[in-house]
Amino acid sequence: MHYTAVVMSMRCLAGVAILGCGRSSPGPTAAPQLSVAGTYQTAVTLLQSTCVGTVVQTFPTTVTHTPGAATLTLTHAGSVYTGTVSSDASFRTPAAPFVIGGVTYQIGIVGQFTLSAMDATTTVQAGVQPPCEFTARWVGPKSGSPNVIP
Repeated sequence: MHYTAVVMSMRCLAGVAILGCGRSSPGPTAAPQLSVAGTYQTAVTLLQSTCVGTVVQTFPTTVTHTPGAATLTLTHAGSVYTGTVSSDASFRTPAAPFVIGGVTYQIGIVGQFTLSAMDATTTVQAGVQPPCEFTARWVGPKSGSPNVIP
């Protein structure tokens, strides 16, 4: 009888061990990925200009970005700028030609996202005679949920 009790206890323990092994514990969570998509209420200010009569206007900036991706697009005042974003949330769009009001401009942007805003400097070279250049600052808060910056 003693032997039977020992065998029953072992079976019971084995059953508990099997049940314990069958439970799943939470695995490691994925590291957060950079995510900066959204609409930013950017105020635009002129920093410097060699172009006579330069006037800048404030428009919201919409950022399209897939979480974790190294590319993004910025849409501002009807123009779409394509560029890259780094894991530290700094970004740049290379100078590219845009025709605005019949004038061709080379426009490039460098900037930084924070958890709740963007801050960028836009360099514009105007294809007029004589050639001129100006820089403007775009800065503003993000509408909606905060950015994710790992």
